Amino acid sequence: MEDFKIELFEQEYKINFPNFVHLSENECLLLINQISQRFDLEINNLIQSINLRQSYLENIDAIFGFNLIETLNSISIYPLPKIYINWYQFDNIDLLDTSDLNKYFYDIWFPSADDIDLFDESFNWIVSIRHDGIVSFLKKENQ
Repeated sequence: MEDFKIELFEQEYKINFPNFVHLSENECLLLINQISQRFDLEINNLIQSINLRQSYLENIDAIFGFNLIETLNSISIYPLPKIYINWYQFDNIDLLDTSDLNKYFYDIWFPSADDIDLFDESFNWIVSIRHDGIVSFLKKENQ
């Protein structure tokens, strides 16, 4: 998580930023391998491989009135209590409570600046939210 987001959050809410874990390089590599294997994706070009297989959610715009849990549930995704946020090329990943991400979504994801991928330890789904609010997803068919 970027320091400025934590500082802005704490200034606005006068509480500590929600607990999260920033994954090490080795932990990120393990996740890359798991995602690649789970979805049969090319590991050397993981982002492009994901993008080519994702479906877009019509009529969903993350910029206005977005509720993460409702959106996930609408496509039959029921996330585990902890959720991963990939901030870049699967080399900058945070793990935090799903409820905190839902509650403070706009304090964590910044429109026009952040392209993120979300997934949990089930590795049954990946939801991507682009900087322009476009939401797309990839799910295991046998989920």
